[in-house]
Amino acid sequence: MSQKKIKYNILVVGLGLIGASLSQSLIRSKNVEKVYGYDKDKDVISYAKEKKFINEGVNSLRDGINESDIIIFSVPVSQVDSCLDEAKNFFNTEKVFSDTLSSKKLILDYFKVNNLKNISNFIFSHPMAGTENFGIKYSKPDLFLNSTSIICPMENSNLEFVEIIKSIWNDVGCNIFEMDISSHDRILSAVSHAPHFISFALAKKINDMKYFEDNPWIFDKGSLSDMARIAKSDPQAWANIFLTNEKNILEFIDDYIGELNLLKSKINSNDIEDIILFLKECNPKN
Repeated sequence: MSQKKIKYNILVVGLGLIGASLSQSLIRSKNVEKVYGYDKDKDVISYAKEKKFINEGVNSLRDGINESDIIIFSVPVSQVDSCLDEAKNFFNTEKVFSDTLSSKKLILDYFKVNNLKNISNFIFSHPMAGTENFGIKYSKPDLFLNSTSIICPMENSNLEFVEIIKSIWNDVGCNIFEMDISSHDRILSAVSHAPHFISFALAKKINDMKYFEDNPWIFDKGSLSDMARIAKSDPQAWANIFLTNEKNILEFIDDYIGELNLLKSKINSNDIEDIILFLKECNPKN
């Protein structure tokens, strides 16, 4: 496919929060001819068509791939393998594939198990956007505005296809940052996955202490509300994400526990200046 093509037909696979927000953004792009949508749940496809989140729904993933120039997978982890089963015969063709997954290991493992080598037309991407809500009804066309989309080319990636995927994310309002896949999964374990598992653990601890029963105000406003907000995220989706990036997450948890133990020792020492110094080092460097 030439990047000189004026408009693309794009298939968004998976019409949840991210996928449906993406389809709504793309449908407004001057570089897009038609946005197709596919979801395992036919009611979701009907809803997307009714709300005009897509131009056309497809009942078969393979048919949707045939009709499209660009295919973007935005499905739950549990559906990735079945989607790739349908797509693999189109690898190293003129069609361009991408994804929105926050860990790339699952797809790389699929390539390895199925002996798929030197793939040139699968360009990994990951938009750093979302909310604690999930599902098509929470999707919105401006979700990606002023966010960052991380692009992770592989060794054999067609550079023209890389630029096409970059242009798609630019069109929906993203800034672009490129990195290798290994760095992506390691960094995301800290900047995306860690805030979630910390939030889940904190909310569970508060629940276990049963403070809410006598103090219903505790989640209304303030720091606890801010930190616990993302604990409302989809448990099944995040359990799968944790397992697909297991090695990096477990390493970060060990490091994080080390930091908590260090803070604990400083509080235990009753040295106010030492605690202040530690807290100053915690100030985000942005």
